[in-house]
Amino acid sequence: MKRFTISIPDELKKEIDNFPDINWVQIARESIEKKLLVIEEIESFERGREN
Repeated sequence: MKRFTISIPDELKKEIDNFPDINWVQIARESIEKKLLVIEEIESFERGREN
């Protein structure tokens, strides 16, 4: 598995730190996967409209 580093605002980090039991890496990974699915669906739809 590859590593991927992101930067977040200090305020967001403070809020995240209030919930240490949450697996934020998993949440970020799932959010990225969901966003990729949405992007792929949009691109597929747009390709279908071009034909």
